[in-house]
Amino acid sequence: MKKSLLFVSMAMIAMMAGAQVETEVVTGAGYPDEVYYSLENGTVATEPRATWDLGFATSNFSVSLMANNGSGMEVYTYPLGDTADWATLDTTGMTWTQMYNSLETWTGEGGAFNANATGHPDYGWGKYNDITHIITGDSLYVVKTISGEYRKLWIAQRNPIQNTWTVRVAGLDGSSDTTVVLNSGEYSGKHFVYYSLDNMEILDREPAKETWDLLFTRYWDYTIPFMVSGVVTNEGHVMAQKVQQEGMDRETFVEFEDSAFTSVITEIGSDWKSFNMGTFSYDMDTTVVYFLKKYGETDSSYYKLYFTAFDYTVGTYVFVQEELTPVSSRALQPAVLMQVYPNPATDVLNLVYDHTGEMEVNIFDATGRIVLSSTHRGSGFNQLTLNISSLDRGIFFVKLNAGEATDVLRFIKQ
Repeated sequence: MKKSLLFVSMAMIAMMAGAQVETEVVTGAGYPDEVYYSLENGTVATEPRATWDLGFATSNFSVSLMANNGSGMEVYTYPLGDTADWATLDTTGMTWTQMYNSLETWTGEGGAFNANATGHPDYGWGKYNDITHIITGDSLYVVKTISGEYRKLWIAQRNPIQNTWTVRVAGLDGSSDTTVVLNSGEYSGKHFVYYSLDNMEILDREPAKETWDLLFTRYWDYTIPFMVSGVVTNEGHVMAQKVQQEGMDRETFVEFEDSAFTSVITEIGSDWKSFNMGTFSYDMDTTVVYFLKKYGETDSSYYKLYFTAFDYTVGTYVFVQEELTPVSSRALQPAVLMQVYPNPATDVLNLVYDHTGEMEVNIFDATGRIVLSSTHRGSGFNQLTLNISSLDRGIFFVKLNAGEATDVLRFIKQ
């Protein structure tokens, strides 16, 4: 295959690499813990996972509301009425479809409660008002907490100006009806502020978002569907690229493409391992290497990572990481490209973003070739619709360039 000049130049840069270091991250027997990990400093924090139910985005204009799927929390949209039916909500014969957190993003519309979003101004749990800028809840939910208790839930309001969330929660019989106001602005240095429905308390458990790069955790992979143990990236700070090649020497392999990095949080994910029923242990996929691009104040830094073992009995990840020589040009900061939908897409692709000013949108195919390119003028928190009917079926990457900001998300064309 003929390689582009960009591909070759990146490979040459990567050849000037640092020492390879084998590292262990331990999440415990049964995977009770989540580990926040820094590529420079190792483990930053280890937190028990089964302490929270809801994760509220802290960025002013983020509407993402996460559910702790990894600890068994379940979320269902009430299909028999809207918020006017709060008092009469009925779960008789409940056979509703469960909703899950996105595998693509956290901070855009990645939460389970955003699963019904149809695009601006409808964010799944509520609708945005162009005059007040407030998102008002228009849906009811039935949730099962991590302790197994069922509650009804109403996300009443998201006020991006005050940076607050207002939530109403009660037992299915209406007992313990409580309205909670969270000041998420107090936690703006983190992606989320967490809340326990069982204890009705706020939890400050996430380290500052600039201090960590990878999260070792458990989450529901609805593409399988199955609960998996894997690695997700710190959205907005680190981008990843998976390279798979038969017969590669993972120790020396350094070929990657700068245009193919993606902010999809599960790019590393869990499929670098497979369970062997003969040995009753996990085998590693020796055809896969991951490259990571981390944004810095002046330069981007690059790392290579591949897994060498996974011990499920104690929840231990074993992997080799290597720092590659940083690119000398100024690092691009991530733009606020919150979501692409639908994904998979057929004829149109919608981009939800937050940018004011000129911006360039490029779509790349899996080889790094630009197949569509256009320029637009952004006007704040908005949506852009692209016609992709001319594209062949397959995996593509949409890249938004806005001044010195950039971001990349992956999508599938059907």
